[in-house]
Amino acid sequence: MTPGQGRPFALDAGWIAALCAGALAQLQAPALLPHGLAVGLVAFAIAAWALARHLAGRASASGGDAVSVVLAWVAAFALGAGLCAMHGEAALDRRPPAVLDGTTVRLDVRVVGLSDFRQNGARFTADIERVIGASEEVTDALATRRIALDWYGGGRSLRSGEVWRFAVRLRPWSRPMNPGDPDEARRALLAGIDAQGVVLASDRPLRLGAPGGLHALRGSISDRIIESLGGERARFVAALAVGDTRGLSDDDWERLRQFGLTHLIAISGFHVGMVAGLGVVLVRLVWWWWPTLAHRMRRRPAAAAAALVVATGYAALAGFSLPTVRTVLMIAVVAFVIGRRRRSPSAQPLLFAMALLVLSDPFALLTPGFWLSCGGVAWLLWCLPGSADPWSPRTFLKAQWVATLGLLPLGAAFFLQVPVAGPLANLVAIPWISLVVVPLSLLGTLLMPISEALSTWAWQGAAGAMDAFWWTMGQVPEAWSSSRWLPEVSGWSLALALLGVAIVLLPRGLRWRYAGALLVLPMLFPPLAVPPRGEFSVTAFALPRGDALLVRTTTRTVLVDAGPESMDLARRLRAAGVESIDLRIETRRNAGRFGGAASVDRAFVPRDHWRAPGTTASVRGTQRCEAGRRWTDDGVVIVALSPTPPAAGAWPDEACVLRVSSASGRVAWLTSDAGRWVAHRLASPSAGAWVIGAPATLGDWRAALGASGGIATRAPGPSLDRRWPDDLHRVDREGALTWHSSASDAPARARNGPTRWWHPGSP
Repeated sequence: MTPGQGRPFALDAGWIAALCAGALAQLQAPALLPHGLAVGLVAFAIAAWALARHLAGRASASGGDAVSVVLAWVAAFALGAGLCAMHGEAALDRRPPAVLDGTTVRLDVRVVGLSDFRQNGARFTADIERVIGASEEVTDALATRRIALDWYGGGRSLRSGEVWRFAVRLRPWSRPMNPGDPDEARRALLAGIDAQGVVLASDRPLRLGAPGGLHALRGSISDRIIESLGGERARFVAALAVGDTRGLSDDDWERLRQFGLTHLIAISGFHVGMVAGLGVVLVRLVWWWWPTLAHRMRRRPAAAAAALVVATGYAALAGFSLPTVRTVLMIAVVAFVIGRRRRSPSAQPLLFAMALLVLSDPFALLTPGFWLSCGGVAWLLWCLPGSADPWSPRTFLKAQWVATLGLLPLGAAFFLQVPVAGPLANLVAIPWISLVVVPLSLLGTLLMPISEALSTWAWQGAAGAMDAFWWTMGQVPEAWSSSRWLPEVSGWSLALALLGVAIVLLPRGLRWRYAGALLVLPMLFPPLAVPPRGEFSVTAFALPRGDALLVRTTTRTVLVDAGPESMDLARRLRAAGVESIDLRIETRRNAGRFGGAASVDRAFVPRDHWRAPGTTASVRGTQRCEAGRRWTDDGVVIVALSPTPPAAGAWPDEACVLRVSSASGRVAWLTSDAGRWVAHRLASPSAGAWVIGAPATLGDWRAALGASGGIATRAPGPSLDRRWPDDLHRVDREGALTWHSSASDAPARARNGPTRWWHPGSP
């Protein structure tokens, strides 16, 4: 039987789309379906699928099977929703109850994955093997769970696969509070992490067991690469060999994002496919050298099996990331089809891989890797003919154009960034990294058991090739390497952008197809709600250990304080739609208000700057924030009322106090942490005024002003928390809040993201 004979081996693309739609409907819901309903949906899906198969068998060839097709799609939707609900219920059941938050327990854990070493300690993931000296309730809630741990001030001696004994204080998952906040609970759900906590170093952690298993192998290979090359040169080689990206700095990631190259540094499906191709080449060489092997096993099935084995091994070294798993599944489908000598359209491996991923792990639909990986392959299958020569330069250039344009809406939605030079950079980076750097990195890994010198030589070649490419990227003018940052993308603008891209990529004979680019504009240039002329808005960000306020007028943006260094305020400002800062004001130069100033200045370069009271100018042209300082634009006036110049910085509670006034007379007082006596000295009754500042003095300012309401910029202390007034808002409970001078007194939430079922406290 020759290739191409046998029964068709095909899966309906509409069925896959319905399956994904059902899972997505449950993932986007605020609550999980009841258990009984989820089980009922799965049972209905199985029965409906059997009925659809029966109807399809009886339908005529004249298209009378439309009912069976629709019924199969309905069954797929129900199956996706029901299975996703059951997976979600199982994941939530593994989380410890909220009453255990803050509890200290002693645990024996095995370190899994690669630990993330930071300036203030280490963050790592571990499997709980034993709970020591705890009640039966606590033991049942934590045994066999996976936990994410922070070890502040320690952790440098951690190695993957080791067994340790820790005293751990459990802590709850936090939900996103600001625009652009990472969703910790969702990340935990995707990684299979059930709890998180902090290692109590005061209780002397103990190492109980030596490294072992696959995680230890990954860690040892990464350590060997670092020892051979040094930390600086080894960072890209370790990332491409075993998926260890810990050595990449923030500046490295920023440059990769500017050129749209992040997908090449993390081990991608393309790299796995290329490694699988090496397995095919190896089998061809063996069969050429020993032709009699063909009598025992045909060359094509042997090559397919070798490709699957090699690809699985490389995916294991990469930690089985989602793009690598997708590629392994596609290779497995191809190997099965070749082994059974069946016919299969070119899209079937992708469809089967998507089906297996959704059925086994519907949470994969929440990851950028699923959509970028599967979406890229789907665009290439649709736009490039199967007969095209893969080695043709024209085919390569067209593939780059299709992949870049097709993934632009998805990349912008996930990363809120559109690199200007992304297409051109990928034209150089993809062949150079994939055909030079990756093979040398893998060759060094394979040579480790044979010769230390040869493996080091291969790694040095990979590092040299990457250094040359990295230097070349650094010579690109800044205007070309810039990116357009986007605010949080809405669902309707993403759908329009995908439709527009699909129209642009239609066959070349349709001259009007370029009009589809107009549908991408609402996502790239979204309409922003700005205050009318003469009015303003104040946004108080929810930063646990600091303050930051954003004042907006019709055309201007003012930032008051910049939060702590660890909070990455620049990302949150970009997600809120900020493109530039006209004035940055420091009310106090402490870590909670000034720590993030350097990163904000690098990202936005403020046009003007009022420095904190009592400090000297570090940049020419800056002015001190003191009484009498004034800024006016768009009919809005910002006036500094304190401290007075002679006493600037002389008193600990004399922070810079600002009053923001609109043309209509509405006033907001930004009081920082100025004390009670400053409030009574400056304040005068102001009907309709609002006070935004530190919780310790917010009540005093409100009483002195007779203000309508107030917003606390951080959590109050325990004693004040117990008697906190109900009509004073708090960002630590409600999230980032925006008060509009032209609207009602109730502030609005600055983050519009909905609550999902995996968030703490959700139904």
